[in-house]
Amino acid sequence: MSTEKPDEKLARFLRHNPIEDRVYLKEYVRDHPDQRMAWYLLGREYAARGDRGKAAYCYAQSGEIYEAFEKRKITVDWSALDSSVPWPQELKTAAKRSRRRKAALTAALLALIALLPSPAGPDAGDGRPGGSAGASADLPAAEEGPRVYLTADGASSAGKETSASGALERMLLRDRPAGGEAVLLSAQGADGPGGGWIAWHRPLKPLLSVASGGPGEAAAIAYFDAAACNCRPDDPGRFAEPAGAWRQRQEQLLVLRSGLEAYRAASGKLPERPEELLRPYPDNVMSGLTPYMREAFPLVREAAAAGANGQAAAGTGGADTAPGAKPSAASAAAEEALSEPLAILIDTKLHRLALVSGRTVVRSYEVGLGGARTPLGEFAVSEKVRNPKGRTKGEFGTRGMTLSDTDYAIHGTRHPSSIGKDESLGCIRMRQEDVEELFDMAPKGTKVTIGSGLLPAGLVGDGSGDSGASKGSGAPGAGFGPKGAFKLPSEVQETNPGKVYRWLD
Repeated sequence: MSTEKPDEKLARFLRHNPIEDRVYLKEYVRDHPDQRMAWYLLGREYAARGDRGKAAYCYAQSGEIYEAFEKRKITVDWSALDSSVPWPQELKTAAKRSRRRKAALTAALLALIALLPSPAGPDAGDGRPGGSAGASADLPAAEEGPRVYLTADGASSAGKETSASGALERMLLRDRPAGGEAVLLSAQGADGPGGGWIAWHRPLKPLLSVASGGPGEAAAIAYFDAAACNCRPDDPGRFAEPAGAWRQRQEQLLVLRSGLEAYRAASGKLPERPEELLRPYPDNVMSGLTPYMREAFPLVREAAAAGANGQAAAGTGGADTAPGAKPSAASAAAEEALSEPLAILIDTKLHRLALVSGRTVVRSYEVGLGGARTPLGEFAVSEKVRNPKGRTKGEFGTRGMTLSDTDYAIHGTRHPSSIGKDESLGCIRMRQEDVEELFDMAPKGTKVTIGSGLLPAGLVGDGSGDSGASKGSGAPGAGFGPKGAFKLPSEVQETNPGKVYRWLD
């Protein structure tokens, strides 16, 4: 028996041909009899070859997956199974047992299907995704378009909702609208310090889409990765714009949630109004709020309050749903990857500063350091200042963030050639466009950790897919990357012209 974890096996399974490689499918369901998608695909293969008995058996094992795609309930003629064709022993035993319990199994399958929400039922709303129950409100409606789901490839400890199986479960079982299309994107992942990491900052690769027709119509799958289908993939270009908009909304929600948590950590309570986050220096938690963040504020605050009270955080995952609908399963998948407040990790070995949410790398920047003069340990952004005045003009660039009221700071530099080197007196130097993006994304109070070996080198190095503000979105065709730097409107007075900063540049 393989020692691979189920999600690792499923990821490997998706990289094989799921339609024509019948031998591989048989081996896969033998090792993973609970993977219903594999049973369904194996059933399709047998049906295409005219072996209706084995197809019926596989469809029965696939359960709700069959109904989701075929738009009909399962009927199985167990007596049609042909025992003359060699099957794995586990399947032979299961088939015999199933024939003996034909009536009981059929009744159980139908009962299970009956418990699933109807594709055109009362929870279908306007055709947007359904989700977990209990939400009394939802985030602002997004523009019409395909729904977007997220999976992580290569991060062994990725959360349930960002795993391949979790994403497929949402797409095919819990979120089955009467019509429309959904696309599954894959984020690069890898094992690293502390477990599995997800590279949100790099382009998200389109894997497949599921188009569900109206009542009685079968779902259609389109593949965008040749390795996943052993075929000539379809063009995913039509998803570029909605996927980009979805990504931007998720980042805005993450920054807003981080601002709320930073405010609570400083004052002991959540802000009642958005304006409380937008006070002038030195109380400038955030530089501004986008219109979407302002509209989402009441519900994001409600979710933060519910989480603090030990309740289920309702309403946080509905960035792509209409008012009054249940939380969006698509956004909930991103919520799993972006679930923790933003923090800053500075890896002195790699000369990298990463803005992270848990073990998801949201941004990665190359920085200049001071070698042994750069302090190690845990800090917090105690001050955010725009256009900090140094002893000489432009010494610290246009942005600066003091670390725990010390003489060390994260700031811009007029010496860009020092980036990636140990030439500072201890501060963290950044390229101008990078520090401006970080300044907008990281609220005052953001935790900062400086040390060696904090980050996964393979995900934050100088790969072509890195996407700090100075990196862009990676190689053309690599996937859907961020377009331009994250930027908040400047709504707050954040200068401190009366002070000359003496950071250890």
